Amino acid sequence: MTIRAAAERLARPPMPVDAGEREGKSGRPVLRWGVLRWAALVWLVAFLVLLANDPGRMFFETKLSVDLDPAGFYASLSHLMDPRNTFGALNNQAIGYAMPMGPFYLLGHLAHVPVWLTERLWLSLIIAVGFAGLVKLAEALGIGSPASRLLAGLVFALWPTFTIVIGSTSSAALPGMLAPWAVLPLTTAARGPGGVVRAAARSGVVVLCMSGVNATVTLEALLLPGLFILAYARGRRLVSLAACWGVAVVMATAWWALPLLLQGKYAFNFLPYVEQASTTTGTESAAAALRGAGNWTAYLNLGTPWLPAGWAMVSTPMAIIVGAIAAACGLYGLALRSMPAGTWLRLSMDAPERGTGS
Repeated sequence: MTIRAAAERLARPPMPVDAGEREGKSGRPVLRWGVLRWAALVWLVAFLVLLANDPGRMFFETKLSVDLDPAGFYASLSHLMDPRNTFGALNNQAIGYAMPMGPFYLLGHLAHVPVWLTERLWLSLIIAVGFAGLVKLAEALGIGSPASRLLAGLVFALWPTFTIVIGSTSSAALPGMLAPWAVLPLTTAARGPGGVVRAAARSGVVVLCMSGVNATVTLEALLLPGLFILAYARGRRLVSLAACWGVAVVMATAWWALPLLLQGKYAFNFLPYVEQASTTTGTESAAAALRGAGNWTAYLNLGTPWLPAGWAMVSTPMAIIVGAIAAACGLYGLALRSMPAGTWLRLSMDAPERGTGS
């Protein structure tokens, strides 16, 4: 090892040894297949719970055309104007639903699966994917034990930030649920052994699946892999990994970013009338943000709650207490100097809470 390489290694924040390698050397079983089995169990339980909630009735997703007529939805994307939308209107952020939500509902439509059942399958799949991603990332970073990683994955998938919006704007929960998967390929590439191009490409595929329903939500999720690269890659590897990952992100988001710019040029700007800053940030106290309950739509109650799950998260004493305890446990873990990847985790805590999808 050269003096320069040694100096760069000392300057880099310590990265833990891959947990799978460590457990394999110690004779303990690696979690690879275990994660799949646990994710399948989480999916099944989530699906059964959702199935028991108003069976036979579909819930309101922002773009009902995706649920009811996915083939017609795709046909309308080729035109800036949709003549079937309120007697003719510009497509409002519709392109963001084209991937991966659109294909899922299209498959359900072609298989003649009832819409309400397809919705439950979609929601339970998002929960299971988020759970598995967090567990795999914790394993790669060497955080916790196998049991604690499973618990952390469950808490992550059921965190109020996602629970509030997943039943009304499920695609808005996708970027956050997929964020661990976007970081996972970079854990090896930032240390040195892994290939930079392949890792960036794999992360870019995950970004592609984050959709573009809400550009702000997706950009916030991209902070996590971006900060990871800055925290642990050094020297030429930092430049190459950042460049390759940047190209991958541009390619993965161009399909919805360019149409969104076109919409912004011709469409009416309705945001000042529906989502003013004083409204969207009025509920973002430090305590609410830490327990994931700062989303302003959760507090809307016009005789009946606008989002029943969100209202339960912000008004039920037990939900508030449990969320506060979980947040306190997280802060305690971040305060530990021995926490693997602690530098990145502390930086990530400053990332803003995701907004609402529309």
